[in-house]
Amino acid sequence: MGVEVSQLKDAARAAIGFLADAQRPSGELPTFTARRADMADARAYPCTVYTTAFAAHGLAHFADDEVARAVRLRAATHLRAERNPDGSWSYEGRSTTRVPPDLDDTACAAAALLGAGARPDLAFYRLLWENEAAPGGPYYTWVGVNAGDHLLARQVDALVNANLLLCAGLAGMALPGAAAYLCDVAARSDWETASDYCLTPHLLLFCVARAYADGAVNALAPAMPALGAAALALPGPPAELEPFRLACLAAALLAAGAPGAAAPHLAALLAAQRPDGSWPIAAAYSGYPPHHDGSPALTTAIALDAIGRALGKAG
Repeated sequence: MGVEVSQLKDAARAAIGFLADAQRPSGELPTFTARRADMADARAYPCTVYTTAFAAHGLAHFADDEVARAVRLRAATHLRAERNPDGSWSYEGRSTTRVPPDLDDTACAAAALLGAGARPDLAFYRLLWENEAAPGGPYYTWVGVNAGDHLLARQVDALVNANLLLCAGLAGMALPGAAAYLCDVAARSDWETASDYCLTPHLLLFCVARAYADGAVNALAPAMPALGAAALALPGPPAELEPFRLACLAAALLAAGAPGAAAPHLAALLAAQRPDGSWPIAAAYSGYPPHHDGSPALTTAIALDAIGRALGKAG
């Protein structure tokens, strides 16, 4: 992989420690929002679930680590507490009134809880059925608005469908329409425009690849060569990429089955780790316009995902 196993383990240990320190008493790992793309004016949301769900999933690679297990348990407590009565999750938790619940947060939270041993109940499957654009997918993003003329009605987004495929795959359920939709995105190399929320393709590439690898969504296999090619074609040598993009590309290439291609990104990622074990905040995706959202914990969670995959290959 271009880095020593001992380096990977040391980096993972420090990153897990950072997540433990950053976790709120509720179990949440906070998300920040900013008007500026450089996140210089970032402030923490009072409550979110997205970063916590990503962290819980990334930490699953370190199930033998006592600190990682404790962070995941506290994260699961937070996610369970923020579930809406209809079985959905909202970006800002149960108290949000700004926008409807959505299937992206729902899928990520449910996937994280699957890792804690809690299978989705009937409410999850009802939400899928109520929000499918076609049988088996793809699926609409927003819950409860798709029958009328709401501004958010009937939106289909690649990032959302990738995270739904991850969750469904972990639950042993196939969503063939959603997989076909993402394979078409890959065939058309439409990574730049397929998601309204990804500011760059990096997060989308990671989420599609992790759905394939972790959800065992074999229907996404035809998309992996195109995904790997798209990841390597993105501008900037690894040593010059900011850490969030590095983490996404390293994890995506490893999940897609291209460890050799991931090696330069992984080496640059380890070099960018900060003394406290974290990697810095970045504008990871678009929050409620005109905001940019991200978190040191999210960057660190995806970096840990990449390190965990590399250790799996090495071990």
